Amino acid sequence: MSQRLDQLFPGSSPVLLDGGMGTSLRSMGWPVSDATVMANLNAPELVASVHEAAVESGARVLHTNTFGALLGASNSTSELADAVASGARIARKAARNGVKVAGSLDAYDLAFHGPRLDEVVKVLVDEGVDLLVFETVNKAQDALRALDARREYGSRLPCVVCASTTDGSRPDMDRVLEVVTMLEASGEDVEPGLNCCRGPHEAFKVALTFPSMPRWIKPSTGLDDEPVDDNVMAAFARAARLRGARFVGACCGGTADTLVQMGLALDGSVR
Repeated sequence: MSQRLDQLFPGSSPVLLDGGMGTSLRSMGWPVSDATVMANLNAPELVASVHEAAVESGARVLHTNTFGALLGASNSTSELADAVASGARIARKAARNGVKVAGSLDAYDLAFHGPRLDEVVKVLVDEGVDLLVFETVNKAQDALRALDARREYGSRLPCVVCASTTDGSRPDMDRVLEVVTMLEASGEDVEPGLNCCRGPHEAFKVALTFPSMPRWIKPSTGLDDEPVDDNVMAAFARAARLRGARFVGACCGGTADTLVQMGLALDGSVR
């Protein structure tokens, strides 16, 4: 449990997170073949519209459109840095009335990315994000690498490291538990979370394997060929909240409409 995160969001009321940026951009026509982080430079109005819709729907945390920054290996270091910086600025401009900006980064196979990871984290911190969120972690070594980068460049910031499953197999679930166990034993001020998985049903099942219900949880709406509707996501939000989750949102497939229903389920109002 992170004391810095609690200082950023004092009190105990639920906090609605935002929805799925990448899937939203694709639905608006951003090419599947292009890294979504480059939309920050080439289609900033699309990115801004996703953020603004999330704020209107009650989200109190906006994840920067930088989740896939490390996947844009074909881009030059300087171009990538510009795209990451732009992503942080677009989110900051959309944030209002106390909405916080989370520097988002896909944390899968971080050990492979090395210096590129450090550069992206440094840019996010320099741009003044309010917290760092490393997502889709399913290996302890990647969680450790995330903590190293945070310690080096953003030690003053709240940090969330989200575990995630890929295929839901027992070895995959064991890797998630290993990540969570390592984070809790690290002595770091870090919030263990859970994101994506294969929909809210699996996310809830995985969450129950944690030592306690993760306070930060952001499931996808399911597989592409069998997504759940917003009512199911709302039911998930209510159930997770009753079990102890506080920071709840939607990952891949989550839209502004999804957030409205989840917000209502969390506290009966859309902020």
